[in-house]
Amino acid sequence: MKRKLVMSLVMSLVMVGCAYNLNYVNSTYKLLSVAQTSYETAIQTVIDLNRQGRVSDEQKATIFAVGKQYAVAHNAAVEALAQYEEDKLLVGDERLNACIETATEALSTLLELVKPYLLEVE
Repeated sequence: MKRKLVMSLVMSLVMVGCAYNLNYVNSTYKLLSVAQTSYETAIQTVIDLNRQGRVSDEQKATIFAVGKQYAVAHNAAVEALAQYEEDKLLVGDERLNACIETATEALSTLLELVKPYLLEVE
C-alpha cells in the first residue's frame, strides 16, 4: 500500500513537472514568435522608409547588420528551445535562457535604431 502511494506521488510530481515544462516551452515559442514578428515589421518598415527616401542606404545597411545579428541569435534560441523540448527535464535551461537573452538584446538594439525613424513618421 505504501509503495503504491509513493509511486502515485512520484508520478504526480512527474506529471506536474511535464506540465510545467510544456507550459514553459509553449510560452517560450510564443515569445520567440512575437520577437520574430517585431523583427520582420521593423525590417519591412526600414525598407519602406528607404524607398521613401527617409532612411539612407547607409542607415539601412547599419540597421540590416544589427538585424542580421538578431536573426542569428533568434535562430540559436529556436535551436536551443528545440533541444530543451526534446531532452525535457534532462537538460537545464541555462543555455536556452542565455540564447533568449542574446536575441532579446539584439532585437532591442534593432528597435532602438529604428525608433527615431518611426517618430518622424508620426
